[in-house]
Amino acid sequence: MISEKVQRIGASPTLKISAKAKAMKAEGIDVVDLSVGEPDFPTPENIKEAGIQAIRDNFTKYTASDGILPLRKAIAKRLKEDYGVAYDPKQIIVSAGAKASLFHLVQALVDEGEEVIVPAPYWVTYPECVALAKGRPVVVRTREEDGFRLTPEALKAAISPATKALILNNPSNPTGGAYTRDQLLALAEVVKGEDLYVVADEIYASLVYDNFKFTSFAALGEDVKKKTVIVNGVSKSYSMTGWRIGFAAGPAEVIDGMSKIQSHTTSNACSIAQKASLEAYDGPQYEVARMIAEFQRRRNYCLMRLAAVPGLSCFKPQGAFYLFPNVKAFYDKEANGAKIRNSYGLAYYLLKEARVAIVPGDAFGADDYIRLSYATSMANLEKSMDRIVEALGKLKTAKKVQRVALQNAVTRVKKAVPVEAVAEARMRDALVAEMESHLGVEGRYEWNARVGGAVLQLRTNAVHLNDFWIENFPPAPGEAGVKPHGVLYAVDGVAGREPRAFTHEATRTGVLVNSDHYGTLRGLAIGLATDIAARADGAGAAGAVRGMSVDADGRGLVLVGPPGTRKTELFFELLADPRVKLHSNDVVFVEVAGGRAAADSVERKLYMPTAAVELDRRLAPLFDRSKCENVVVRKEDCQDLACQRGDDCRLDRGSAYCYKAAKEAHALLDPAWLGPAASVRRTDLRWLVLLRNDATSPAVVELSRDEALRALEAGEAAGAKKALTAGKAQPFWNPHLLGTGPEKIEAQKAFFERLLGPVRCVLFNSGAAGADKLKELLFSGR
Repeated sequence: MISEKVQRIGASPTLKISAKAKAMKAEGIDVVDLSVGEPDFPTPENIKEAGIQAIRDNFTKYTASDGILPLRKAIAKRLKEDYGVAYDPKQIIVSAGAKASLFHLVQALVDEGEEVIVPAPYWVTYPECVALAKGRPVVVRTREEDGFRLTPEALKAAISPATKALILNNPSNPTGGAYTRDQLLALAEVVKGEDLYVVADEIYASLVYDNFKFTSFAALGEDVKKKTVIVNGVSKSYSMTGWRIGFAAGPAEVIDGMSKIQSHTTSNACSIAQKASLEAYDGPQYEVARMIAEFQRRRNYCLMRLAAVPGLSCFKPQGAFYLFPNVKAFYDKEANGAKIRNSYGLAYYLLKEARVAIVPGDAFGADDYIRLSYATSMANLEKSMDRIVEALGKLKTAKKVQRVALQNAVTRVKKAVPVEAVAEARMRDALVAEMESHLGVEGRYEWNARVGGAVLQLRTNAVHLNDFWIENFPPAPGEAGVKPHGVLYAVDGVAGREPRAFTHEATRTGVLVNSDHYGTLRGLAIGLATDIAARADGAGAAGAVRGMSVDADGRGLVLVGPPGTRKTELFFELLADPRVKLHSNDVVFVEVAGGRAAADSVERKLYMPTAAVELDRRLAPLFDRSKCENVVVRKEDCQDLACQRGDDCRLDRGSAYCYKAAKEAHALLDPAWLGPAASVRRTDLRWLVLLRNDATSPAVVELSRDEALRALEAGEAAGAKKALTAGKAQPFWNPHLLGTGPEKIEAQKAFFERLLGPVRCVLFNSGAAGADKLKELLFSGR
């Protein structure tokens, strides 16, 4: 499984959209790509020749990690001549692109939990870069009427004791807005009084128009320079995007830290590209001037065309090569049945209808806008403007726009966290004391719930976890003097701790630290309840079965097995039969007595993966009414690879959310919403179906009690040559078990041995048979 930090970030939206445009072109579709920030001019000849000469001279080996000295000297000279700021070559590091410089810089500056101020609209990589360093991006909105510039008042308000840096992009991607010297001085006055760094991303410094005078933040005085790190490179100014050369210039201790990190990541930047970049900085600059003049001409043309579109307004940029028009007036309109609800919807519409690729403003933290790059030929711009104007003209006000106010909580932690058994009572007591100290009195929630036969009390400071807990499980008595069987702590905001869960079996205590993921809390509760049931009974007459269960005429069947055995598909295929009722989609608690196995669905509302909408059409409108967790609302968070490769994405078409875009998305579904006779809370369990999926085994094999016990304990099918799970076999296929020590295994064996008296067990090959075969068992009368 990939790391949690990677799961928190999305792929670059600009590169994804550009890749989609290229794929459409490869299919012969005439697409104009205005999505990518890449000059269309060839790299100047003198620069290319320098790279070729480096190859001829066999300059193809490793260089110093922080770049060759002649290049760092040339960068220092260019910074002094162009911007009036002096650096020693030792204060400069050359990296494999300005993006690498930025990444290494943030890694060198930011510790876990520290904050980095990011003015919005922002370049898409800034928040993700901070998140990868385990920092917290603090997004500060700017206003179009202020030129999308950060104001001193907004900066001061955003600074906290945890603030480590400010990222200041000047000129800006995506807006093209630039700061005058006076505006920068006003920000510098705030910075001088604070303990923070300024990351001055000045990659577009050379590309300014209308005689605008660019000022580097580091040029505002020595006291400011000591707190500033400039990031720049050759990609934009010299049309060298593929050469991958960037640099950072700043205080020696920061550059030294970056050098240490870079020595363990990319090592040096490409030796050949370094020689070419040396020529870029030291050679003639007339090609840069020619590109600036052409960019300004293109900008003016596009501004003129967009100004004629009713309802559209566009800020006039001073630099870079982007336009950032406000397109909010086109939301809630439609054409050919396609409704536009946000910038992603408009981007999808323009790609499909106008064959023009642009970037939705939401990717930059500004959903009312879209970004167009005019770093392409005038012919392409003329064609794209014609198409955009025509496509926008087709949009009409929709007769009726219905929005669903989705009750969706996006959690910081998306997956179940490791659970550690605490053996010693003193460690448990220390944990509980730590949790109680963080809970305090204000913002503390307590609620008793009945999980199986156990009463569990939740103590938490997380509103989301408390809300889900109350709806998920039935309430239990909480009067004075009524002591719960077990206690669960779910405490967020504990400094210095990674997301983790702990259990102490003797005191029936569970602790969840710094995780707001309800699935983990629910699993911990079911695990505790399972242990409590086993300890209370002692003879194996009560326990839990992890599986998906259905009922027909009072007879129950539970499907047990790991992923890959079509368990979920078979479950919903069974439910498609009106004679079959829903019992539970995950776990049942069973009590064996009097020759019968009474199975209870212990959840008041079922914690169900929202991707199930693909298997049962009834679910989508019901999820609209449910409390949801981690439903995807932004295209860049989509995890559905098939959807990403296809052309029919709900989010691209303007939908506000997508239920099938993330595996960790869940909803709390009230089974009663399926209909008065569509679900049951209790069933007489008759069949335990162990699933496998292969091409050779028989469809159904009835197992003896001993065979079934061996299969359950091993976590693989009896007679199978390999475990059903792709990796480690899981005893009893139950991830809710709190440990798999000898005592736990023996307790589970005792329970299943009792269960397999009144309940028959079959090994079912889903690769050879489907739900119809299961229904034969279910309706057999047994």
